[in-house]
Amino acid sequence: MRRVLRIALYTAVALVVLGFAASSYLLGREAVPETSDYRLDLAEVRRLAMSLPGELPLRVNHEQVAEASLPRGAVFAGESLFEPQPMTHGAYQIVYADGYVVIDSAFDEAGLRAMRSDAAFSAESYAAIQRALAGARKIVITHEHADHLSGIARFVQPEKLVGRLELTRDQLANEKQLDASQFPDSLRVALTPLGYETAYPLTPGVVLIKAAGHTPGSQMVYVRLAGGLELLFLGDVAWHMDQIRELWYRPRLVTDLFLGEDRHAVLAEFRTLHDLSARDPIQLVSSHDVDQRKALIASGALGAHFEF
Repeated sequence: MRRVLRIALYTAVALVVLGFAASSYLLGREAVPETSDYRLDLAEVRRLAMSLPGELPLRVNHEQVAEASLPRGAVFAGESLFEPQPMTHGAYQIVYADGYVVIDSAFDEAGLRAMRSDAAFSAESYAAIQRALAGARKIVITHEHADHLSGIARFVQPEKLVGRLELTRDQLANEKQLDASQFPDSLRVALTPLGYETAYPLTPGVVLIKAAGHTPGSQMVYVRLAGGLELLFLGDVAWHMDQIRELWYRPRLVTDLFLGEDRHAVLAEFRTLHDLSARDPIQLVSSHDVDQRKALIASGALGAHFEF
């Protein structure tokens, strides 16, 4: 009997240890490497931004369709899974004197409800994004997830996006995420995929930069305004700027089991962006950072609504 109890005790202790180890592995914070193999040649990006003829953009606006939340521990490894972390959802409008470019397209109310049932949805803001898609000179997405792509997928006349919507080869090849967004088959076959190696000048002052990792087709968008302000839209490389400032990555539970991220690639991007922000005045912009959005709007660096 004593032997049975001893075995049971050892087994219980082993399970506790294994559970703690698994929890630490899946939810614990991981150090970001001191060096990075992700190269971001900002001098070349700046050259490309000035390589196309035409006037530079004047300003950038953000249209927010919803402010929802995730568990803080899903955003910052090692933090509480019971404390909410606010997340903004929307799209960006790069305004020129004679038109505009749209980055991302948010999701509709059904997409929000799939994430949070209790968050408020702005039908007016969603309508503004849909109107912007109809009139944009160019439309790009930072990556293939539904909260950035669904607005395009739901556009009522998808054939009218052809020639203006620029998806990369990697983005169009990500059929799993396109299916999740119910991206129209007619649009998939009609689009000519955009191919580039590291950086691509889209319009005057706007450059696309490859940043695979969060998804295979993830990219950042550099914007240089006529007034001299430079912004780098990170997409979902980081959900909150504290992730970059403090080198604080998402937990493996989220990145490995839910997102399927390439952790090595994203950790390298964290290091490169962290080091860049320490030496250069360029403004990094995270897609879902509620506090940063408010600060950028208050400073005048970002408009609170689209304009037509």
